[in-house]
Amino acid sequence: MKTIRSFLTLAMALSILSGCSPAHEHTWTEATCTKPKTCSECGETEGEPLGHDWKEATCLTLKTCKRCGQTEGRALGHDVREYKVTLEPTCVDPGKEEGYCSRCEKTVWQMIEATGEHSYGEWTVTKEASCTERGKQEKECTLCGKKVTEDIPQLAHVDDNEWVIVTAASATSAGKKATHCELCGREMQTETFELSMEEKNAIRKAESYLSFMAFSRKGLIEQLEFEGFSTESSTMAVDALNVDWNKQAALKAKSYLDMMSFSRAGLIDQLLYEGFTRDQAEYGVSEAGY
Repeated sequence: MKTIRSFLTLAMALSILSGCSPAHEHTWTEATCTKPKTCSECGETEGEPLGHDWKEATCLTLKTCKRCGQTEGRALGHDVREYKVTLEPTCVDPGKEEGYCSRCEKTVWQMIEATGEHSYGEWTVTKEASCTERGKQEKECTLCGKKVTEDIPQLAHVDDNEWVIVTAASATSAGKKATHCELCGREMQTETFELSMEEKNAIRKAESYLSFMAFSRKGLIEQLEFEGFSTESSTMAVDALNVDWNKQAALKAKSYLDMMSFSRAGLIDQLLYEGFTRDQAEYGVSEAGY
């Protein structure tokens, strides 16, 4: 009896240490690449892990365990000795090149990056440059249609070197004369000038005549010449006054009508005789009420 009891005590101790009762049946989880066969209830193991069953790396895939899918290292990449361009890249679109892989025995291709280099045509002027503003020109890529613009430098002024009176001198103030740009009319060179004594007196004499009598431009110049002034001084003096000759024609027409009767045609002829132009004469007669 003592022997049987000792055996039972030993069996119970072993059962406690192993985690299983004497009547326990293991529930085995099959071994994996890294773990041996294992009881899912008590954790007891049996045998060794299976170890990885490797499938070697290829051009595109890593070295991989056939059993558990674990990977190692990196893909080998294609072994192509020479690529040939099958599609040329452009400034915006990628190209393509193909080659034969000696490792996987397949035709493979890879992308060629877009060049980013545009192929522009000739410049087209969209706005002409002048001496006051810059111009504009543009050109377009013949491949993608992209346009670029550029300023055209402003032109230099071109002096006509012809002196013209800008502000007439008077009997009491100096005048101004200038040359001008042939392109825009801007004043280039300027000078002030004074009238001679004769010119000042011619102006005063012309003003005095116009203060009490109407004249045509031609008639007033002739009157000053009759007074002894030179043709140049007489002409300058009359032009310096900036007279409204249409108004003078109207005043002359009224003065004639105040003294005598005229037909319309006769009055126009009289004004023409006085030196007025036909337009001025017709205007004056109409203003006089004819």
